[in-house]
Amino acid sequence: MGLTQKRFFTYACGVCISFVMFINGYDASVFNNLQGLSSFMNYMGLSATDPGDQDMIGAMTSVYLAASIVAGILFSPPICHFFGRRMPIFVGCLLVIVASFIQTFSTNVAGFMGGRVVLGLGQGIALSAGPILMGELCSPDIRGRMLSFWQLMYSVGALVTSYTAYGVKLNSSLGLWQWKIVTLVQAVIPFATCCLIFFVPESPRWLVQKGNVEKARRTLMRVREEEEVEPELQTIVAAIEWEKNNSTNSLKELWIDKSIRHRVFRGLLINFGQQLTGQSMMNSYSTKVYQAVFNSDSTVLLINALTYTFGIIFTLTCTLFSDRIGRRKMLIIAGIGQATMLLIAATVYIATPTIDGTKTLGVGVAIVLVMFLFTFFYKPGWGATVWIYTSEIFPMSVRGTAFAICSNTQSIAGVVMSQAFPPMFVAMGFKSFYVWMGVNIILVICVYLWFPETKGLALEDIDALFGGSKKTEEVHHIAEEHKHIGGDVEKIHEMSVSSREDEKKM
Repeated sequence: MGLTQKRFFTYACGVCISFVMFINGYDASVFNNLQGLSSFMNYMGLSATDPGDQDMIGAMTSVYLAASIVAGILFSPPICHFFGRRMPIFVGCLLVIVASFIQTFSTNVAGFMGGRVVLGLGQGIALSAGPILMGELCSPDIRGRMLSFWQLMYSVGALVTSYTAYGVKLNSSLGLWQWKIVTLVQAVIPFATCCLIFFVPESPRWLVQKGNVEKARRTLMRVREEEEVEPELQTIVAAIEWEKNNSTNSLKELWIDKSIRHRVFRGLLINFGQQLTGQSMMNSYSTKVYQAVFNSDSTVLLINALTYTFGIIFTLTCTLFSDRIGRRKMLIIAGIGQATMLLIAATVYIATPTIDGTKTLGVGVAIVLVMFLFTFFYKPGWGATVWIYTSEIFPMSVRGTAFAICSNTQSIAGVVMSQAFPPMFVAMGFKSFYVWMGVNIILVICVYLWFPETKGLALEDIDALFGGSKKTEEVHHIAEEHKHIGGDVEKIHEMSVSSREDEKKM
């Protein structure tokens, strides 16, 4: 299908929702870049090289991630369930705006960390809702492409942070506003998102779940061609009614239902594993890593900015190929590539001489090039595809909660990394890269053994991949048999109950 008006509108909605990930990319990269600004480090009384300050530097990242975990698991799912997929995005962005001002006008480390806590709360609430809304709005043939925007926007946000930090670094006359500008710009995109998010249609699946079938039909009419609307709506209605009649619709489903339990395990594995590939280390502490190679802070900030520039281009690989070669192959190819690049980077650094605390220009360029190639593999694979896969695999009855739990394991792993990596890198240097190389190899094996392909399937059909083939067959049988109902939830409910009772008698 070509780029019709409705398809274009769907993509536009995807970009708007993806602003949440722009905010995340910007926020997650702020502290990394602030470490390269002496005006910030001196104002906060921190040293990048003093071992005694490493715990505080790690805590700056940890409090943000910890707050994100709490908000993502405890606050986002109920807001998402009771008020729709758009409301958590709006609330989260408001909190990010508040956090931006708290950080900018803080007078000490405690005040800045308080702003980081509020920032994490906002991010946690908004992040868990974005991919769900995107996945539930778009059709199966473009779902991977659409959700790749999510990771793409992360790179754009991180890029804006890096170039902002690099620009203010070159203007020493700004004084304290060198770093204050970086934190204040955080408020711009959240403000735009708050203004735009309610122009995006609500999830048709959530509307059906709440009994608003006619509103769901109107939503689908905005993002689907006319002939696609009724068949999809009937399948959605049938699937949600099946879940209401055959499940408890509670958190117990996450461990009572064997099919869902297996999906949660896979979701936890790839989301936790994403942060152990080495990308979390490079995202939060690339400044520290490159300072071991170059002695110029301006050079380090420029490298960070270029990394995020190429990260945008690299993520487009997922946009182009995710719906062609599939999620599973993307993860396997990326994991092998990441492991190889980490092996090369560590070996080059260890095998070459260090002169006056840094490497020669040729060695430095070689290491930067290898780490760019690491990003080339990570962005479309363990960056974008993890979000795509996690948002696809859960049934509607537990999708919000299960996705929030799984995606927030990224933050849990991030907390572990933020505390472990600074002292680990001080003690081991580039030898620590060998650890992440080993993790990548293990992740590749896990994906090969346990992860089925989901590309091209409707969300209601993915149950069959995880042992829910009976549900899928019943849903399609009900939807096909009662097309003439026209979306009448009560009639489909009666038919599904009758069908279940007949099966029990047999």
